[in-house]
Amino acid sequence: MSRVKTAMLFASAVGLLLSACPLSAATPADYVRVLERWNASARQWTHPVQGDESMVFFATGGHEHWAIQAHATAFAATAVLATAPELDESRAGESRGELRARALKMLRYLLRTHKSGDAKCTTGQAWGYSWISALALERMSHGYTALGPWLTADDRRRMRGVLIAESDFVMKGYPVVGAIDAATGKNKPESNIWNGALLYRTALLYPDAPQAAQYRQKASSLLLNGVSIPSDAKDEKLYSGRPLKDWHVGPNFTENFGLNHHGYLNLGYMEICLSNLAMLYFFCLDHGLPPPEELDHHLEKLWQLTKSLTFDDGRLWRIGGDTRVRYCYCQDYAVPAWLMIAARFGDPDAARFEDGWLKLVASEQATNPDGAFLSGRLAKLRDVSPFYYCRLEGDRAVSMSMGAYYRRMLAQSPPRPATRVEPLKVWRDEFHGAALVRGKRRLASWVWKSAQRPCGTVVPSDRSDMVEWQWNLAGLVKGTGCDFKATPEKNPVLHTFDGGFATCGHYRWTASANPGEGSSPEDVATAQTAMVALPDDATVVVLQRATAARPVYVNQVLGLNFNMPNDVFNGSVRTYRFQGQDHRIAGAGASEPPARQVLACGPSLQIDGRVSVGVIYGLSEVSLFRPGARNIALAHSVPAAFSGAGASLYCDVIAVPARDAQRFYQGGERLYDIGAVIGVDFVPVAVAHGKPENDLKIVEATGADQARYLIAANFSDRPQTASVAVPAGFDALCGKQAAASRDGIRLDLPAKEVMVLRLKGKT
Repeated sequence: MSRVKTAMLFASAVGLLLSACPLSAATPADYVRVLERWNASARQWTHPVQGDESMVFFATGGHEHWAIQAHATAFAATAVLATAPELDESRAGESRGELRARALKMLRYLLRTHKSGDAKCTTGQAWGYSWISALALERMSHGYTALGPWLTADDRRRMRGVLIAESDFVMKGYPVVGAIDAATGKNKPESNIWNGALLYRTALLYPDAPQAAQYRQKASSLLLNGVSIPSDAKDEKLYSGRPLKDWHVGPNFTENFGLNHHGYLNLGYMEICLSNLAMLYFFCLDHGLPPPEELDHHLEKLWQLTKSLTFDDGRLWRIGGDTRVRYCYCQDYAVPAWLMIAARFGDPDAARFEDGWLKLVASEQATNPDGAFLSGRLAKLRDVSPFYYCRLEGDRAVSMSMGAYYRRMLAQSPPRPATRVEPLKVWRDEFHGAALVRGKRRLASWVWKSAQRPCGTVVPSDRSDMVEWQWNLAGLVKGTGCDFKATPEKNPVLHTFDGGFATCGHYRWTASANPGEGSSPEDVATAQTAMVALPDDATVVVLQRATAARPVYVNQVLGLNFNMPNDVFNGSVRTYRFQGQDHRIAGAGASEPPARQVLACGPSLQIDGRVSVGVIYGLSEVSLFRPGARNIALAHSVPAAFSGAGASLYCDVIAVPARDAQRFYQGGERLYDIGAVIGVDFVPVAVAHGKPENDLKIVEATGADQARYLIAANFSDRPQTASVAVPAGFDALCGKQAAASRDGIRLDLPAKEVMVLRLKGKT
């Protein structure tokens, strides 16, 4: 087939799928359409059990928890598709009866290979009795209910056995714990919730079970220690006749709902917590049972924060980053969370997020000829690990099935009055060294305890396709070996003020996983970054320096490291304007693979007419680094990351400077020492004061509000003093070490401090 004809077919599929997702709120039929197209791919990954025609399995069929997750989620999606009133058999490629028969065989594989059953998985072992076993059962529960009229007495008996057996395990084998810091091993908000939900469901479904009353009691403890915060320890609110403080075991969130799951500020697992509460809520609604009062514990506050971290199109603004595949898993499970919020609070923005995300899912799926959700972006991962790939396909499919199933339930319920929860405009979290500011025009953030730490973001508020957080705005120094990371020092400086924030800190780049025998991890560079989001809703200033920590070989240096996604979500092309001309630059997913190259762009560059980047000091030009292949990789799998198999998103990189070749540096040699200014829908003007090579960096910037701002950052370990010849009138937005002097303004900055002054009088 010619490339032109293929492109035309893809365009037709995109139009068909997007037409199925109208501008109004998503409908069950919209979700069924994407599941119908997915079905062809799902069939290719479904296999018969040798010697037993009563069972089939999805993907690998192993007992490992990801393998069981993949099977359980694919089962639920197939079951919902088979029983959907909106099903079009011609689109699905199977009759309703064939779909239903396959779903029942998948269910029986799941029930019989459990440790309470009579069969084994393909790995020769049974599954179950672990901290995460309940999750598979929670995520498939709506699929099981959908098949109700076709379940046999044996199916129901086996399901009862599995639920009671798993509940008994939770009673004796899963302790209730909670701690803010993931390093303690006790940060378990999501597993507390899903295990509590399992106990609650089992207690209500089988009140004759020997431990039904005990299930219900421990369910309360687990659910109340899911979204738990420090002040719960003193809270007198009653649950089941006991004050919250008596139920409280430990806080899994900070007081303002920051979550350190997996060791970083993890928006994704905030959504996972909400999703498991949603599954419990809709289970109760579906069965005419009362949702537990514990379900609402801190629900509105957590929704307010997660809503503040969501773009209008539903994509998550993951300011703390992500260690896994982009826009999968946690992003998928936002769907049931949004539907619960729509049901509980009537917040119209939840439906808007849902509708926008469904369009993005349909758009990416339309680029994959096999009907899979992720086969284009994750082709390398699929070949290296069908185990991992099918897990992600299953998550996407089951979230779509929840959309269809729960939307149908909501259509039969009386609508809630619209009550819009207002998003936060400024938020900070001391534990994570995190700050964000939301405006009508610009979103900006910085997080020191991020997934690939540290990282910042600056993006137009309506352009979710323009943000990526992998060491974003922190510079990038790759030494030799197969792994590299940055480790921030403790207690970086963080200030917030009305409409903005400022932060400054030091970190160390290291390199490891060198295949040479006898090699060891090595320090590569020390770095300092100050980031300031000005209160003009447009401008961000980044001051940055990196120095070789020792005589060392360095493979890549990208100062600033401003990632710009250029993949399927933006049509795989960006328009960059530099040196007086527009340049259309192709990314991954385009008809021709992108070239690996560094483009010299002059003193400034604009992206899609929305974002500008300019040099303040240190170098004379901005560079555009094109990596040539998807470069946003898994952060928890060195072999996959190094081979490129774990990369799930392509980003161009705006850098000051960009050096993409190995070079030797002497200890103390500067890798970069630069200042840059970024504007959203505005081209800011910024100049340096004093000697930029000094430890005290001083920059003056004019914002979109026409105000002049003076920014100073001390990259030294000692106090620094300077006088700046500017008009002496000012308001201090952060930092108190400035005073009027004969020469203008005298600055006295402690070590590692940052200061922002708004000068009196506009330009």
